Amino acid sequence: MAVRTFNLGIVSVIAIGIGSIVGAGIFALLGQVIVQAGSLTYAAFLIAGAIALLVGYSYAKLAAVYPDSGGLTDYFHHAFPAKAVSGGFTILYWLTNYISVCMLAKSFGLYLLSLFPHTPSPTLLSNGGAAAIIAMLALLNMAGTQEVGKTEVLLVTVKIAILIALAAAALIEPAALSSPRLPEPSAAAFFKSIGITFFAFAGFGVITNAAADVPHPRRTIAAGIYLTLIIVTLLYLALAAVVIHNISPAELLAHPDTAITTVAEHLLGRIGHVLIYVAAAIAFITGISASFFSTFRISRALADQNIFPAFYREKFWRRGSFGNAISVLLTIVATIAFDFNDIVTVSSGAYLVSYLAVFMANWKLRAQTKPNRFLVVFGFLILLAVTIGFIAASWS
Repeated sequence: MAVRTFNLGIVSVIAIGIGSIVGAGIFALLGQVIVQAGSLTYAAFLIAGAIALLVGYSYAKLAAVYPDSGGLTDYFHHAFPAKAVSGGFTILYWLTNYISVCMLAKSFGLYLLSLFPHTPSPTLLSNGGAAAIIAMLALLNMAGTQEVGKTEVLLVTVKIAILIALAAAALIEPAALSSPRLPEPSAAAFFKSIGITFFAFAGFGVITNAAADVPHPRRTIAAGIYLTLIIVTLLYLALAAVVIHNISPAELLAHPDTAITTVAEHLLGRIGHVLIYVAAAIAFITGISASFFSTFRISRALADQNIFPAFYREKFWRRGSFGNAISVLLTIVATIAFDFNDIVTVSSGAYLVSYLAVFMANWKLRAQTKPNRFLVVFGFLILLAVTIGFIAASWS
C-alpha cells in the first residue's frame, strides 16, 4: 500500500484529467470529425462523451476499492490472477501512455516548426523541440505530485481560457452563428466519426493514479472523473459549434487538421492565430505531463510485482527511478524515429483495447466493486463496437 501524502485536491485532480484529455486530439481531429459526421457532429461528441462516462464509471468503482497510485495496474493485478494476463494488459496500457507521449511531443515539434517555417534546419528544430519537451516534463514529474498539481492547474487554466475566448469571439462576431447546411453522413462515416471523437476523450484514466495522493479517494476520484468528462464534453460541443458556424465547407475540406486555427484567424486576426498556437502548445505540454504522471507510477507498481526489473525501483532523481530515465530516453528516440500518423494509429487502437480491459476488470471484481451490472455490460458492448469499427476503418 502506497503512503498517502494528500498533496492533491479536487481542483488539481480535475486539472490533471483535463490536461490529459484536451491535448493534441481536439486540435488535430475536430475538423476531421465534422467532415465525417456532418450534420450529426454534436451527436458524435455526445455519444463519445457518454461512452467515456461509462468507462469512467468502471474506473471510479475500481479506484474506490483499490485506491493506490498504481491505478489500472492494480485493477488488472487483482482482477486477473494469471500474471501473463494482468501483466500483459498493464504493459499494454503502460506502452499506450508512452506512445501518446511520442504523439504529443511530435505534434509539439511540428507546431514549433510552423511558427518558424524559414528555419535552415527544420528537422533539427522539430525533433529538438520534441526531445526537449519530453525531457523537461519527465524531470518535472520526477520532482513530485505537488509540483505537478500546481503546474497542471496553471497551464490548464490558460489553455481553457484561450478556447473560451475563441468561443466568446464567435458569439460577438456579427457573422457568427449562421445556419450552415452540413450534409448527412452515411452510417459508416458517422460510426467512424464516433471512433475518432472517442480518441479525443482518451487519457482520463490518469486521474485514478492520483488516488494515493488525495484525501477521501472514493469521493474525490469519482467526482474528478465525472466532472472532468462533463467539462470536456461541453467544451468540445462549444468548439464544434464555433468551427461549424465560422468556416466555409471548402476551407474545412482543405484544412481539416487546422480547422480551429483557421477559425481563430477569421475571428481574431493574427492574434487569434497565435493564441491558438499557444493553446495547442499548452495542450501538448499538459498531455505529456499527465502521461508521465501515470507511467511513472505504473512502472513502480510493475516493479513491485516483479514484472519489471528492479531498476524501476532504484532512485534516479527525487521520485524518479533509473527505469523511468531509460524509458524516457527510449521515448525520445522513438519520437524522432517514427512517423506521426503511424504513432496516432497505434496509440488510438491501444487506448480502445485498454479501456475494454477496464470493463473486464470491473466485471471480474464485481463482488468487491458492486457496480450496476447493466452499465458495465452495456458500456463494454458499445465500446467493443466502436473498437471493431475503428479497426475496420483503419484497415480500409
